[in-house]
Amino acid sequence: MFRKLISLAILVAIVYATVHAGGAYLRYQQFKDAVRETALFAGNKTDEQLKARVMELAQRDEVPLDPDFVHIERVADRVVISASYVEIIKLLPGYERQWQFDVVTR
Repeated sequence: MFRKLISLAILVAIVYATVHAGGAYLRYQQFKDAVRETALFAGNKTDEQLKARVMELAQRDEVPLDPDFVHIERVADRVVISASYVEIIKLLPGYERQWQFDVVTR
């Protein structure tokens, strides 16, 4: 009986951590795809317009992005957008971990 309770507690902890980490990873993927699309269809937009759009996307996807960590580069005929943020993820009740997410369009 005791082993079953321990096994159940471990299973619950794994599910809890997976849900929280998975949610953060899903937000990252959605944000990364949207930023990639923004870079792809940048057209004649200015760097400031692109940066503002990236910040809108971050707010929409609930990504804790600081505008100081968004960089726009123009390489030949392409626009490269890079952004970096740190998200605090609750892996277990009372245990949090900071994970850094980097987005770079190519």
